[in-house]
Amino acid sequence: MNNQTAKSSWAAAFTVASVWFGTHVGGGFASGNQVIQYFANYGYTSVIFPILAMGLLAVVMYIMMKFAKLSGFNNYKDTFAALYPKPWMEIFFEIFYIVIVLAAMASAVAGAGEVLANFIGIPYVGAVKVTMNLIIVAVLILLTIFGIKLVRAASTVLSVAIIVITALLVIFGLTADYDAIAAQLTSQFNIQLTEYTSALGTAIWKGVLVYAAFQCVSIPPMIAAAQDMSIKGVKRANILGWLMNGLALAASAWMLTKWYPLLAALQNAGKEVLAANPAATAATDPIVAYATALGIPNQTVLSIMGVKWLLVAFSVLLFCAFMSTCVTLVYTMIQRFQGYCFPNAIKSEKLRGVIVAALVIAICFAISLLGLSGIVKYAYGYDGYYAILVIIIPTFVWGIPKIRKLEAEKKAQLSE
Repeated sequence: MNNQTAKSSWAAAFTVASVWFGTHVGGGFASGNQVIQYFANYGYTSVIFPILAMGLLAVVMYIMMKFAKLSGFNNYKDTFAALYPKPWMEIFFEIFYIVIVLAAMASAVAGAGEVLANFIGIPYVGAVKVTMNLIIVAVLILLTIFGIKLVRAASTVLSVAIIVITALLVIFGLTADYDAIAAQLTSQFNIQLTEYTSALGTAIWKGVLVYAAFQCVSIPPMIAAAQDMSIKGVKRANILGWLMNGLALAASAWMLTKWYPLLAALQNAGKEVLAANPAATAATDPIVAYATALGIPNQTVLSIMGVKWLLVAFSVLLFCAFMSTCVTLVYTMIQRFQGYCFPNAIKSEKLRGVIVAALVIAICFAISLLGLSGIVKYAYGYDGYYAILVIIIPTFVWGIPKIRKLEAEKKAQLSE
């Protein structure tokens, strides 16, 4: 196989597509929270929206990666500086990127805290939320100081393990006797199943456009990963990435759409009990255990089905995945900003790194108090709105014409 063939082969394309898959299918995806908020609560018609969302993202990424190739760039900063009419406008993408990274870190803190609370068996609300998030921050600080090598070594294994466990969870969730389980629990707690949200326009807006927009966080690693590929290889990588991400997301949406009416009903009933009696516990009223059923819905589904070994494995792996994400992103922010942290006044790189880490962790803790559901709804959502304006629309408005111009110039050079 010659070098050019290798740069455009399906095998090489799969390697690059896996970068996108790894960025997308992490702890946040595995928790099921994003899937519930952007797809499952709208009913079974929304199962097709993950395919559409990932298709839109694949087109946007293909345009940006092709533009980077033709321009000779291998990083996102140069690519976006050349995309916009003025180079300084690249700051628009930087704002999106920093916000989504901080939100991802905060969601990982909140997610780990909620996984821990659910596993212990206490509702992740009020003082419990603050306490759990403080515990996670303490662990994060220790790992940042002493455990970065361990986290880096384990990150790939964790990623593969969480994908396998989540796939098993989806299979178990789809094959379970949902009707019998729902009938038993609705009778036991005297509740009615919640209806799906009937809003097709909102479902398309959130499930296709907004979801694809905040997932543009995958563009920088994809540009870097494809630097040795041909344009044909870039196209193949995005086709595979679309199928891998779209089908995985659709399968998860299918399973959680099935369980949504019961999970939502249990959560609403649990919240009502806590609102009437804040001191209530699962021991005094079992419905309280479901007050945050939609926080980590995949964990709740496993708990309801009673698949203990899978629940334990999923909870441990999801907790570790969230912590791995936290530590990795803290180091990303340190590398990104320590050079700007008063370099003239503070000569020590380590001290500047500590200052950046402390500031980032403090910000993320504050954001984490919104809870995983709040972060996914507001931080991801509003950053998605912003990304539609500064990434998706500019990609089509400026990216396509600039690609045509570059292709024409290269064609003219070859004909001389």
